[in-house]
Amino acid sequence: MQSFSSVCLLALLAVSASATTNFDFSGLMKCQSRGIWCFTVRGLEIDTFSDDIIAEYTKCSSAPTSLEHPVEYAMTGVQEGDGILDSTFEVAIQVTHNCTANEQTITTDYIEVPIKEMAFSLGKNFDLNANAVMP
Repeated sequence: MQSFSSVCLLALLAVSASATTNFDFSGLMKCQSRGIWCFTVRGLEIDTFSDDIIAEYTKCSSAPTSLEHPVEYAMTGVQEGDGILDSTFEVAIQVTHNCTANEQTITTDYIEVPIKEMAFSLGKNFDLNANAVMP
């Protein structure tokens, strides 16, 4: 019975010692459109079965825009742990937009972030007409 109590105590300590990581996401959206267009950008923690949304931001242009006037986005979020025996967050940015004729989605490759990190920033710019991440 004492070993069961010890296991429970260790499990409780492991959970309570779980660190929190603050995430900042930012960048630019470029869209050359004759109409008003919208985008939703999400900071994701990629998981095998279901991705976690760390942060989400939605914005619509107020008027037709050109490539000379990109739209900025900035968002923050918090993530606690990433499951048993996983020592990294797998972080990506996903954008859904209607800049082009049909709604499209872009997802960046994920970046591994050690769970022990207290803060992490990720900046990405997107060309929505090309449906691509800009270098």
